[in-house]
Amino acid sequence: MATRTQRLTARSEFRFELEPGERISLRLVPDSGDAEVFGAELVPGKERWYAFGDEAKAAISTWAGCELEIAGRASTEYVPDDPSPTYTSYANVHLHLEGARLRARAALRAQPDLIRSQASAALAAPTQPGEGGALPINGDAETQLYSAVGQGPRVLVVGPESAGKSSLVKLLANYALRSPAVCSTGLEEEGKEKDSKSAEESEVTGWWPTVVNLDPSAGAPPLPCTLSLLPLSPMPSAALPSCSPAFPFGTTAPTTGASAPGPGAAHGVAPLTLWLGKEDVRANETHSMRVVEWLGAALEKRLARDPRARMSGIIVDTQGVTSADGRGRYAFLQHCIRTLKIDTIIVLGHEKLNIELSRIFPTPESGIRVLKLPKSGGVVELDSTYKERLRALQIRSYFYGGSASASRPEGEGEASSATLPGHAEPLGGLPALSPLTTSIPFDLLEIYRVGQENMAPSSALPIGMGRTVTETQLVKLDPVNSAGDQAAVLHSVLALIEAPRGGGGPGQADSAIEPPPSDDEITGATVLGFIHIGSIDATRKKMSILSPNPGRKLPSKTALLGTLDWQDA
Repeated sequence: MATRTQRLTARSEFRFELEPGERISLRLVPDSGDAEVFGAELVPGKERWYAFGDEAKAAISTWAGCELEIAGRASTEYVPDDPSPTYTSYANVHLHLEGARLRARAALRAQPDLIRSQASAALAAPTQPGEGGALPINGDAETQLYSAVGQGPRVLVVGPESAGKSSLVKLLANYALRSPAVCSTGLEEEGKEKDSKSAEESEVTGWWPTVVNLDPSAGAPPLPCTLSLLPLSPMPSAALPSCSPAFPFGTTAPTTGASAPGPGAAHGVAPLTLWLGKEDVRANETHSMRVVEWLGAALEKRLARDPRARMSGIIVDTQGVTSADGRGRYAFLQHCIRTLKIDTIIVLGHEKLNIELSRIFPTPESGIRVLKLPKSGGVVELDSTYKERLRALQIRSYFYGGSASASRPEGEGEASSATLPGHAEPLGGLPALSPLTTSIPFDLLEIYRVGQENMAPSSALPIGMGRTVTETQLVKLDPVNSAGDQAAVLHSVLALIEAPRGGGGPGQADSAIEPPPSDDEITGATVLGFIHIGSIDATRKKMSILSPNPGRKLPSKTALLGTLDWQDA
């Protein structure tokens, strides 16, 4: 199949939707104009091909018009008649946020003593819930480090399912990374703080925003059932590509391996991840609120410590709202807005939600601005089967890395398919990994889950009977003696978390410390990585685990179980 060209007029876009097994590669023809994908700039070049696969849905847009060369074909691809929303309402929002960042930078530069005092306070603050008995989890923990001075914009994007929320979050993040502004405080030039790295970074253009993911469903970084902070920087690459939905905001440390940078390489991120254990925040809303509070406390510590991140602000992605959320006056959403100190709410394609949030957070009394934006016409409705495939793809990519294989177009030979530019390299530059499968005794890991696996509502309990396990109570599994617990962990993906207070040391359980770790210390601990339980040997009391880091011991002996499972075919 030969390549083809597509000419785009000013402020238009080329949309495509890939089906399973399809792959498409594009390059921007030099001297033909400009192009971007969700805010990430496409650099022109004869050999700079940008590959997309794994059922990606994307749009290549252009300010002034351009010419694209395309290899491969998507089942659905078209150029809409209407102008791209990127260059109307979305661009206006970016300009509003850019102004807020510039004001925050000016405020921080005028108060260098505040930067130093905040950094000192952040270093003194506990790093885990309950550490040192100092961090209360009551909805106000994050206020210990919060100061309104020098705060960049705090934006939360909300709307129904399949409204384009994640795409808008990515676009706003990419525009922030590409900004011509220099994100510095001036302290980089002071005495001891001046070194070659800080001097270099002080001259780099682009902001350092933090993406906050509050959507634990399929597509969540790094894996479903998690909430995370993703600190971004314009170094070394000022772009979040959209080559695969398996890593929507870049690749994470356990999956990158030693990937070489290239035009389609995914942005590397080191997220701070907390385990929710569910793919829906409503499944245990009380626990979800607590996890958001822990995430908020970690966010404030980071912003207090790093003035570049502070002035750059945060962009929050959320799970799609439902009619049931409205009946509860969007309690979880309100909790997130207050916990993360949101000052701008963007409502995508939901008139009723816009009106109700405007009533809950009236301007100017609340200090929160509610903006309504139209949903892009290119938004694709994602069904449950697609989400199941995406879920499995994310887990497989985490353990096995990327694949250079691409399905051949129907009716074409192997030689023809192999000649297509950009189709031989793994998506996002993610190399194939060689995960380690090993057998460990049941009692090597301490495995916990939050609440009971199936919890009946309080109204269904017998009269006079109360719960023995609450929604937020931690339950320790006993696979050594319980066949039910063995079945519960089989085929599951477990989150390995940072051991409370360093754990019990070599040869001891992580819980062998005094005083014993609290539930908050365990459920609020940072995720270090994931393992998969492939098989159970009840006779030998052993289980087979898959880890993405061959030759290394497990980073922790404490694991959390949720609803994330997968069968390695």
